[in-house]
Amino acid sequence: MAEKRLKSWGNNRAGQLGDGTWTDFRTTATTVLGLTSAEVVKIAAGAAGPANGHGLALLTDRTVQSWGANGSGQLGNGTTTDSSTPVTTLTALTGVDKIAAPVGGDFSLAN
Repeated sequence: MAEKRLKSWGNNRAGQLGDGTWTDFRTTATTVLGLTSAEVVKIAAGAAGPANGHGLALLTDRTVQSWGANGSGQLGNGTTTDSSTPVTTLTALTGVDKIAAPVGGDFSLAN
């Protein structure tokens, strides 16, 4: 049986689809690299425009992976560099139960 994968589609100017490319506008689903559906508990996506989208995934180990636009540090990995693949947020972020990436905001939330 094939392993289920997290999928994404749409605008990808900032790598917000997490498929390892910068290919703009995917009209069909593409796989978010490195994340299986079995390990993803929750997902969130936020954007303030077509080049500012980012995604978050809360994993079963209660850590957070993020990808996409990062001009304001919204990926939480200590940089302001966009990422077209999921990256781990700072190691101090563990035991997370909830995540959010508000639409219209260049920030992320975790609790």
